Amino acid sequence: MAYWKEKCQACGACADDCPKNALRLIKKEVLRDHHICASCGACSKSCPNGAMEKIGFEIQVADIIDIVLRDKVFLDNSGGGVTVSGGEPTFQKDFLLELLRSLKIVGIHTAIETCGYFSHDILSDLLDQVDLFLFDIKHLNPEKHKDCTGVNNEQILKNFSEILRLAGSERIIPRVPLIPGFNTDDNAVNELTLFLKQRNYNGPVHLLPYHNWAKGKYDRIGRAGLFRDPGKISETELEKISGIFNDAGFHPVCNG
Repeated sequence: MAYWKEKCQACGACADDCPKNALRLIKKEVLRDHHICASCGACSKSCPNGAMEKIGFEIQVADIIDIVLRDKVFLDNSGGGVTVSGGEPTFQKDFLLELLRSLKIVGIHTAIETCGYFSHDILSDLLDQVDLFLFDIKHLNPEKHKDCTGVNNEQILKNFSEILRLAGSERIIPRVPLIPGFNTDDNAVNELTLFLKQRNYNGPVHLLPYHNWAKGKYDRIGRAGLFRDPGKISETELEKISGIFNDAGFHPVCNG
């Protein structure tokens, strides 16, 4: 559940209607106890100004296919398709694979955005159903990768290498989220280019400069204290990183 303070008129209707008594109106601001909130959405239905919002909804694969098919003519003419994003889509692997199979049956091009941290057991199924992998590679150093993301990068790099070996450069695009103080130094960037060259990758590399657009979302869901902002990468630094990839023989594409 998200709370838009700027839309709130402090009427208290949401707190009155909360079946879990998870909301309190204090000094014209609604405070939510996330430990007892069931995210039922009752508060969003009570709010006259749309200050309460339930984020996300449940949907069946068949319903997604119905929605996609409305645009099939446009997708066919434009060369587009469906990209499954996240979070990490492979965390819901059964739903993901069912969706991908259904999209392929109706002739829709498929892509997934992935951090690469998934079991090798589903790699074969993904290769059968995914036309394009948009694959994050954040850092080659396993300790630094774990410090920042919480997991080791061994399985990620193994999955990337296997997809590249079995599917070729045409079906996978490495993407590098550029985080100041984490992976924007020359050593980290050069290690990335060497990794790609050693595996004979010969396609584009997407560079994704860090932005702080998520800050507002952290505030709205009551997690402002967890947000960490490493700062914006400068244009000069971005041009330098792009030049390193270019000099290594790759085509850097800046998305941000």
